[in-house]
Amino acid sequence: MKTLLCACALLCAFNLKAASVPSIVVVDMEAIIAHHPNTPNDKKLLEDTLAEFSQERDALRAAIKAKQTDLEKQVQEAQNPMIAPAKAEELRKACEAKFREIQRDTDAAEQKMASRSRELSDLEDRLLKRTTKEIQAHIAAYAKEKGFQVVLYKNMVPYVTPERDITDLIIVLCGGRPEPKDSSKGADELKPAATLEDSLPTK
Repeated sequence: MKTLLCACALLCAFNLKAASVPSIVVVDMEAIIAHHPNTPNDKKLLEDTLAEFSQERDALRAAIKAKQTDLEKQVQEAQNPMIAPAKAEELRKACEAKFREIQRDTDAAEQKMASRSRELSDLEDRLLKRTTKEIQAHIAAYAKEKGFQVVLYKNMVPYVTPERDITDLIIVLCGGRPEPKDSSKGADELKPAATLEDSLPTK
């Protein structure tokens, strides 16, 4: 009888210990973002914006370069020993004014490009935060539905078994298409979301 009671006590202690272990799964956020439906359009928007800002930069550079060329010609003319001193002085003052104008234009162009760089960075941050927020909502809803207590980022753990990785499921829930596990199969041969869950732990 005493042996039976001890066995029951040990079994209860084991069950309590097992119940206290959280159900943990992992996700690869980089992979989910890469396969999210937002990503292609966001990438194109960023590329188009960068191209637009680059054209603006090139136009500013060309305008400054043209003024520098004009200044070089004025300097050469001012240095002509054949012109009258009064004319030479007039040209010298014109060169100084042109030089100051170029400096102002250069400073303004640098400030403009710094502002454009911040705009591009802010745009990228906004797009990424929007997509990340959507992904995190799907992760939270799925974890709650399946009873997972902890969801970790895959790159934060040294090792995880494949069945604890729910990355592909989250990609599908977000409307994306995960990479085929078998490179010989096309994306159309992927299992649908309903059957992908079969290999996952319930808790």
